[in-house]
Amino acid sequence: MTNRSEEPKLDLKVIGVGYSKTGTLSLKTALQILGYKCYHGEDIVTTPGHAQIWLDYFTNEADSGAPPPFTELLAGYDAVLDFPHALYHRELRALCPDAAVILTERDAEMWVKSMMRDMGTGRRIVENWWILRYFFSEEIYKFCTFMVPVHDKGSMGNKTREEFLSSYKAHNALLKSDPGVTVMHPENGWRDLCAALKVDIPDVPYPHVNKKGSLVRGHLLRDMMKCVFLRYLCPLGAIIVAWYLM
Repeated sequence: MTNRSEEPKLDLKVIGVGYSKTGTLSLKTALQILGYKCYHGEDIVTTPGHAQIWLDYFTNEADSGAPPPFTELLAGYDAVLDFPHALYHRELRALCPDAAVILTERDAEMWVKSMMRDMGTGRRIVENWWILRYFFSEEIYKFCTFMVPVHDKGSMGNKTREEFLSSYKAHNALLKSDPGVTVMHPENGWRDLCAALKVDIPDVPYPHVNKKGSLVRGHLLRDMMKCVFLRYLCPLGAIIVAWYLM
């Protein structure tokens, strides 16, 4: 039996509480430049098993009010941001009360357009998995499957454009009313972040990642290329080589 004192503990120095599509990937890159080991929503797709952990949580535990297994998911990291973590900012701040809390913000109209596009992509993947399963990995499916309950918790889910906007504005208003939260605006570059972390501004430009793209569609493209190569092109190449050597 594991001694409770031996259980992994969170030691987060930074908690990002901004919704997806608000510059969270740029913030992750900036924190990495500053030396932080940062966990972002995209890491759910790229870390083996994490999509399943979140899917199990939303399927079996979320309705009971139990918090996500953050010590299991975030052990070894000192910064976390993006969905679904932003929805659990209270729980994360209770676990790591000394962490700097950063809210990334974006124009609401631009945000809702981008967010609804990504949600639509995720739903189409789930609805058409019977054929798409031959071109994408299981992790992509699990990620898109849990996107719906994640955004339902955020009062978005399969909602109208107006309800998306209402959720976004209410979330930001709540956090901006908290004096312990630093609001980051992209045009300010390093200034807000470095002031909140009490570190010097590095001698490199502030990163702007995924500025006009879609993180979901970017992962889909990379995943499809990888799966097509491993499942179809590699076996085909092996057959051709075997035929040539016979």
